[in-house]
Amino acid sequence: MNPINYSLAVNQEISIDGSDRWDLYYRLQELGIPCQCSSHRPLTVQISNPNHLLQVWCVIRRMNASRDEMIKLLKNNWQVRFHN
Repeated sequence: MNPINYSLAVNQEISIDGSDRWDLYYRLQELGIPCQCSSHRPLTVQISNPNHLLQVWCVIRRMNASRDEMIKLLKNNWQVRFHN
């Protein structure tokens, strides 16, 4: 089965305050997602495929989730993994 090759060409500006913006920028760089960030400007992310979109969503979700939400998510993942 051949994977479907989706192609997107979207530049999205993301407004996040302070050091969180730089944390997001560095994490996206680690994931190989093209982005730009400069002082007093929004973070700009180039989303070129569905994987980039999902990864950006996951990183932002993780940054904004409370500790309790992350613990619940981790517990649910462990249950699914060991019950299947």
